[in-house]
Amino acid sequence: MKFAILIVGSSLFLLTLPVSAGTFLETFDKFDLKDWEEVTERNLPTGEWRVVNGVLHAESKDDAIRMLVIKDAAWHDYEVELDVMPLDRQGRGHIVLAARVNQTYAIVFAIGNIFWNAPSPIVSGFIFKLNTGRRVGIPLVLMKIQDLFNGRPQGEIVDEILRVGVVTDICTTILPHPFLERGKWTQLKLRIVDKSFMFSVNEKLVLYLTCLFDSFAFLEEDLNVDSVGFGLAGYTARFDNLKITGEEVPNRGGLSVQPQGKLAVTWGQLKKYGK
Repeated sequence: MKFAILIVGSSLFLLTLPVSAGTFLETFDKFDLKDWEEVTERNLPTGEWRVVNGVLHAESKDDAIRMLVIKDAAWHDYEVELDVMPLDRQGRGHIVLAARVNQTYAIVFAIGNIFWNAPSPIVSGFIFKLNTGRRVGIPLVLMKIQDLFNGRPQGEIVDEILRVGVVTDICTTILPHPFLERGKWTQLKLRIVDKSFMFSVNEKLVLYLTCLFDSFAFLEEDLNVDSVGFGLAGYTARFDNLKITGEEVPNRGGLSVQPQGKLAVTWGQLKKYGK
């Protein structure tokens, strides 16, 4: 089934951002948390967010997602880029980039293995209900997956998903993907065009997601616009160089002095983790 992402993905790069696009930049050199809101799965206690030598240090030591979300943002189509360096993984672990985030839902893109309790890591995209910590419409998703695999036994389906992945048309995609390398910067990129979501790692498209929101008749809120967030679960990590570009996005921030200056300091800090 992995062919689906390749066929669809090959035509997506023809899409371009509008000429009038604005750019929101956050380099964390002078980070102010008051411009952000922390959103936690199931309203659990907050995580740790602090600036260390011009990069954002974050910790979420259990399996719950903790995200920072831009306040007062309501954007539709845009592209978001973010650098992340995982330092330590506590348990299964997930690194998260999220779109259309509101008080109830988020469209989550994650690399790790929390949500499917898989024996190997995956990259996944789905609608996430924050107050319950559950994927939205899971019965419908499971029925769709059963149909795609012609009703094969559940054990065989899980094995196949971990081997080649599954792409549905109702806002759930799961594909095999290694954990992000610890002690190394990785660039994540998310491109959103209407109901299409493209998630890339180091400029390589790894996941394509289509969200046909009308398929979820029980979805209480419209997910066509809302904010942007990023975060983690079961990880200690550092984030840097958040860049969001889109027609509705306001111009804000300046380019970082990095990368080499910050990298040298950050590698020094890593010694205390024994990496």
